[in-house]
Amino acid sequence: MTSIELHKYINDNSIEWHWTDNDGPEDVLIFPFVFQLEEFSKMVIDYAIDCRLECTLAGKYCDVRMKDVCAYYGIDINEIFPKQEDNQ
Repeated sequence: MTSIELHKYINDNSIEWHWTDNDGPEDVLIFPFVFQLEEFSKMVIDYAIDCRLECTLAGKYCDVRMKDVCAYYGIDINEIFPKQEDNQ
């Protein structure tokens, strides 16, 4: 996955995201709807195989922590998720 692919996925699908405290280090939670997971899973399959991708299913959407995913692919998390533009 490249930063362009991730940026396009987040913006084209209007994925909600928020910066959050992950028991110390800051992280970004994204909230794709269940029907958007297939596309996302294809993008992060290498990470999921090598590192185990965890998410929480909550009704019609799930949440995924992105700090480690972005680091794995060499993506600057701040480039994709600017802190001043928390997306709701």
